[in-house]
Amino acid sequence: KIHQKGFLHRAVHIFIVNSSGRLFCRKRSAKKKIYPGYWSTSVGAHVMSGETYNQVAKQSLESDLGINCKLIFIGKARVRDQYENEISATYVGYSDKTMKLNPQQIEDGKFLTIKEIKRLTKRKNVTPHLAHSLKTYLHYEKSKKHIDNSS
Repeated sequence: KIHQKGFLHRAVHIFIVNSSGRLFCRKRSAKKKIYPGYWSTSVGAHVMSGETYNQVAKQSLESDLGINCKLIFIGKARVRDQYENEISATYVGYSDKTMKLNPQQIEDGKFLTIKEIKRLTKRKNVTPHLAHSLKTYLHYEKSKKHIDNSS
């Protein structure tokens, strides 16, 4: 109902980064009502009333990818298109653990370079969350390097 009526709601998106610096992207299940078969962030989930962003991020990482790792909140963005009207909190986690993809949510997944993700976002079969979260991640990485270089 929230999507049908275009109500503002909350969500989390996570990028899992491996030791090679590649980001895991998932292909959403073809059974999903919104963006079926589209590529997106490593994990994405709605935050329901009474839940926190952090709580949902941690739970969704485990239920969708079958892993646990430290998650770092890196920013929020408004995502709005014909389906979504949400405030999306983006997290990043670093892991080389073997993932167990939840088949209800994820059809496929792979680690991609930033360049590969940028090429992917130019296609029509990606969620708007992928582009928004990538922008947030790149800003985070740039600010991290700036802090590292100034110390």
